[in-house]
Amino acid sequence: MRFAHTMIRVEDLDQSVDFYTNKLGMELLRRFELPGADATLAFVKDPKSGMEVELTYNHDGRSYEQGDAFGHLAFYVESVDAIFDELKQKGVPFSLEPKTMKNGTRIAFAVDPTGYKIEFIEQPDAA
Repeated sequence: MRFAHTMIRVEDLDQSVDFYTNKLGMELLRRFELPGADATLAFVKDPKSGMEVELTYNHDGRSYEQGDAFGHLAFYVESVDAIFDELKQKGVPFSLEPKTMKNGTRIAFAVDPTGYKIEFIEQPDAA
């Protein structure tokens, strides 16, 4: 068995693809209409870890509420302050600016176009 991907529903597929590729540096693997489902899927991949996220946009006008069971997507970065500065310059909003936790770990949380939280964890050896 091998983990395939995580799927999140998005409100605007173009904005979401732009966020994950042009702002976070992920690669767009494929984008296609899902036959019979009135949906468009876009798969993005982190080039370092190989992890994939499926961005699903439903054309039928449904809206979704983000439940409190889902937390966030997380990325290791060399420098939380550097990624914060870079993404702020690109207009990315943050729900938590860079902060050092009690255990010494430095983190920050950005918000994607649909409202999902993106955690950045400063861990240079894993970035």
